[in-house]
Amino acid sequence: YQSVNLTYHYRSVSEELINFSNYAFYEGKLQIAPNISKNENKKPIERIKVEGKWVERHNRAEAMQVVKTLKKIFSTRKHHETIGIITFNVEQENYIEDLIDEECARDPKFRDDYLAECNRKENGQDISLFIKNLENVQGDERDIIIFSIGYAQNEYGRVVAQFGPLSLEGGENRLNVAITRAKRKIFVVTSIEPEELNVENTKNAGPKLLKKYLQYVRAVSNNNVKEMGYILSSLQQVA
Repeated sequence: YQSVNLTYHYRSVSEELINFSNYAFYEGKLQIAPNISKNENKKPIERIKVEGKWVERHNRAEAMQVVKTLKKIFSTRKHHETIGIITFNVEQENYIEDLIDEECARDPKFRDDYLAECNRKENGQDISLFIKNLENVQGDERDIIIFSIGYAQNEYGRVVAQFGPLSLEGGENRLNVAITRAKRKIFVVTSIEPEELNVENTKNAGPKLLKKYLQYVRAVSNNNVKEMGYILSSLQQVA
């Protein structure tokens, strides 16, 4: 049989949520419904910068911010949006789970909200809150995704990022899956500026595209349309 590419993207309600993948992986051929209106107060991608450290393959400050963001979503969401949390390694995934457990023990209201969210079903479909890493998130989609990038300066002030499966051949496909899970909103919790990632000598495209994605996230969060355009136009040279 002849191969056929599916070109219509239906999941994301804002073009900013899918444009990076469209240009990096699909040569800009996806058909995306354009934004009807621009509302600077409702950013489809919001970058949250923290002063985190990358120690023993996890980042405490980012994990704490993820819990804080989760609590804020519980108290401010308007349409009972579904939620997913994605990390770039299993250690950060486990650490976030531990901090959520600690917060459940401290805050009964948060515990009630969290437990209700962990058992959500709609029309027989599981739409519960998930916490996953880059390797096991395929097939999931939620209204809101919270990313914890994790990579940061270590205790000696150096950014030494071991990209794991992202650095393997085809690892960029894992990144593509992860960054296209959100229907309505992405929060990106990060401790670094993209330029701090040293990826120039990496063999495969995954780490290079992660750096580009973090630049794109910053541009969208700052509503810098010109910079967004520059980044998107440069992506086909990377993938």
